[in-house]
Amino acid sequence: MVSNRLNKCISQVYNLSRKNKNETILIWIFLDSNRINSYKKFINLIPSSRKIGIIFRSKEIVKEYCRAKELLKICRKKKFTFLISSSYIIAKSIGADGVHYPNAYRYCRKDKKILITCSCHGFKDVKRIKQLHANVVFISSIFLTNSDINKKEIGIIKISFLANYIKTQYSVLGGVRESNIKLLRNRGINSISGLDFIFDIIKYKC
Repeated sequence: MVSNRLNKCISQVYNLSRKNKNETILIWIFLDSNRINSYKKFINLIPSSRKIGIIFRSKEIVKEYCRAKELLKICRKKKFTFLISSSYIIAKSIGADGVHYPNAYRYCRKDKKILITCSCHGFKDVKRIKQLHANVVFISSIFLTNSDINKKEIGIIKISFLANYIKTQYSVLGGVRESNIKLLRNRGINSISGLDFIFDIIKYKC
């Protein structure tokens, strides 16, 4: 059963490291239009859980107000945390839970009322993370990924070194699957991110 399989995955992620009260999201899902035909149908296939976060990305996010609002409504019913990528204005206007800032963003409006997340591709991003006042950092790619076969993986060993410089919660993104979650134990990883593992769980085909 899909919900049982998802709960097992959530349990595995919870056991990766010690948790505190602020670490509520264990699985982050980055929506990708190249791999998902319908965001609405895809989100509805995922069992409800307060441990799941959805990040809405779009190349033209400023034109996506209506769709963002529609997806937020679905996520509220599913009890998912919902973040908008690259637009503080849209996130605030629709009442999203936070904003995700990809690599191109180095500064943002400080707002303690919402969740701020950002990407990290190596040591060069440590200063940027501090400038963005990020609550959660997504380190990628941890493994080889299907979304970008040309992207070089950081690997598990470098994660431990990066952790010494990132003074906030961090998640790993890229190529994470049910079969390799155990490899991430005892490295301070707070959550996992991506699409491959959730595709496997809900049996979604691109």
